[in-house]
Formats: sequence, C-alpha cells, structure tokens
Amino acid sequence: MCGAFEQHGVAMHEWAALLSEWPANDASRINIRPTDMAGTLDATGYALRRWSLIPHWSKYPKLKFATFNARAESLTEKPSFRDAWHQSQRCIIPVSAYFEWPVVDGNKQCHRLARQDGGAILLGGLWENWTQGELALNTFTIITTAAASDVAWVHSRTPLLIDPAYIDQWLRGSPEEAGKLLRSREKSSLLATGVASPKDSSK
Repeated sequence: MCGAFEQHGVAMHEWAALLSEWPANDASRINIRPTDMAGTLDATGYALRRWSLIPHWSKYPKLKFATFNARAESLTEKPSFRDAWHQSQRCIIPVSAYFEWPVVDGNKQCHRLARQDGGAILLGGLWENWTQGELALNTFTIITTAAASDVAWVHSRTPLLIDPAYIDQWLRGSPEEAGKLLRSREKSSLLATGVASPKDSSK
C-alpha cells in the first residue's frame, strides 16, 4: 500500500539527470496524498497528473471506491485498471520517499521509507485520461506488490519498484514484456525511519 509520498530534496537532481524528459526546475512536493497532483513519466515524457485513477468509462470524476493503488496480481483483469494496462498506459512516479503507518507498541507510528543515499525511488504505475463534456482529468495509480521481507513489518504491501535498467521495458514494452516486472522483491533495500506525520505541503 502507498497512501502518501513526496517528490522532494536530493532526488530531484537525480531525476533530471536519470530521466532526460523530467524538467530540471520541477517544483518539490511534500506530503502528496490521493487526489493531489504529482509529476509522472510515461512513454512520451513528463506529465503532471492527479493521484487516483479515473477509468475512461466512469460517468463521474469521483468513484465510490479507492483507485490510488492497484494490486499487481489483479490489475490485468480488474475493470478499473485493465484497459490502461492492455493499452500500455504505464508510467513511472519518481519519489524521494513514501510513508506508512505501522502499529508500534500498540500505536500507529508514521515511518518514512527512502533509499539510504537519498536518491530517487522509481514506482510503477498506470495512467488514464478521463473526459466528460468540458471536464478533463489526467490521473494515475501506483501499483503494489507483496512487500519485500525487509519492509514487510511496515506493511504487507509495497509499491512496485522499477530499476533504472528497466525503465524502457516498463514504459515502452508490450504488456507481456512489462508484465515480467510485475513481481515482488526479496529485498527492497529501503530504510524505514520513524518520523512525525508529514503535514507541510508545497504543490
């Protein structure tokens, strides 16, 4: 599961270097929550999108169920996500960290999950364009898998992590080729640190 993340700090410079389509002057965003805007990268380049996918067939811009995460095990068949998957509408969401709230000593405690070197974490997602009359929304969801052993204590689910070497396969490969990356990891190599819940936001 992933219900909050940030695009902020040292990783911003890495994104600009690693992902040539990413604008170097893109603003930092802290405490991004579902329905907030975030920077994403798809097969054609950078796009600012709203977090929580609205399928193209929906009559309304707000669904009765959550679509900010999509389970890797069922997204190819689930109505909300299957069209985006089969049409290769995949994206990457570079983040500097994401947040989870595990129960520690009987109380929920916010934990920040990040790379130890402060670099970018590349999350796999799906995007969708939704239109109804003059209203148009460009939205995305973050794909999740079973958690790696080193972070399973934080949450049983974790965002799909995309290695830099597989960016092109994820963004431009066929559904069959990209599907090979829909797997959980034995180890995430992320560091989970207890922090105060993020409150400040600059979007």
